[in-house]
Amino acid sequence: MSREVLCYCYHVSHVLNLGQIPALLAERGWRVRWFNAFPAASFPLAPAPGVEYAFEVPLEAVGQQEADLYLTPYVGQNAHFPRRARRVHFLVSLTGLDGVYDRAMFDHYDVIACAGRHHIDDFVALGNDRRWQRKLLMPLGYPKLDGQRRQLAASSLTPPDELTVVFAPTHAYYINQGFSILHRYGEQLVEAMLADGMRVVFRPHMESWRDQDKPVVERIVARFGDHPCFELDRSGNYFDTYAQTHLMLTDISGTGFTYAFTFGRPALFFAPDVAGEAGMYGIQFERRENIGLVVRSQDDLVNRLRLAQRHAGFLQQQIADFRDWLLFNPGASEVFFADHAGHLLTGDGPVASWPHIHHAF
Repeated sequence: MSREVLCYCYHVSHVLNLGQIPALLAERGWRVRWFNAFPAASFPLAPAPGVEYAFEVPLEAVGQQEADLYLTPYVGQNAHFPRRARRVHFLVSLTGLDGVYDRAMFDHYDVIACAGRHHIDDFVALGNDRRWQRKLLMPLGYPKLDGQRRQLAASSLTPPDELTVVFAPTHAYYINQGFSILHRYGEQLVEAMLADGMRVVFRPHMESWRDQDKPVVERIVARFGDHPCFELDRSGNYFDTYAQTHLMLTDISGTGFTYAFTFGRPALFFAPDVAGEAGMYGIQFERRENIGLVVRSQDDLVNRLRLAQRHAGFLQQQIADFRDWLLFNPGASEVFFADHAGHLLTGDGPVASWPHIHHAF
């Protein structure tokens, strides 16, 4: 009897966090069902043979299903899991945990698929603090990055001659609002870049079109939408947009690391709240200058962007070295998961040597 896996993606972007894993499992004889909360027209990948797709599926319907494995990048799920399934969470960001996630968001998963060595450290500390039981940390890598690097190898897209910056701030919510820059600084930052003659691609987080960020996003678009050097990107898959830029400007968003690791181009982090960062840990605070520069004030923005442009060649090698040191299974995370999926159910093989967190009450 074949084993069954159920995948669930709440956002379109979550599809890329699973990448080719469902297709590889189907090739190996698993029954694979892939449920999505959004319409079929929004699905960003080509359908894979052997995978059963369903769309516009609410989370509540997932809990009515049954499977051996449940794979999802859904952040913070605490109910409506498929019956008897081992629950595997795929991270939606390369960042660490501080200032990004609520500490309870991972309590209800059995396995956390870690992208790099920094995640192992972060989750061991979190698990000890929350006294997790029978939690497994899988040294996976980052399927989204591997997919984008494959796409890059086949792409002929390049940036234009003029310095082009993609501005990709994260959306603010109760955990990261002290570090999200869109509300307080977004309009001024776009203005400064355009005034210096840079091309600006504005790529707000998808949630920013639906939550409290929406008025700010709409104000920026209304003010600069007719500027010849301003472009808005609302596409479901941002690869083509990113491929045609030289630099990224972001805040605490993990997209800065994904951008730098995919294209080998610098990411700059606008982070004016130095005091707020005190006591914070994770690559989103401690390792930003491994992939670019930190900008602490609006007055420094243009100079730092131009500095990164001048030293892009040096930074490219530094980015590649850091990526290959930090992440597990670069270029092979999806195959790694398919190779070990069965062991997640039996607990044998290399799984026995992976980090386990268990506190007996």
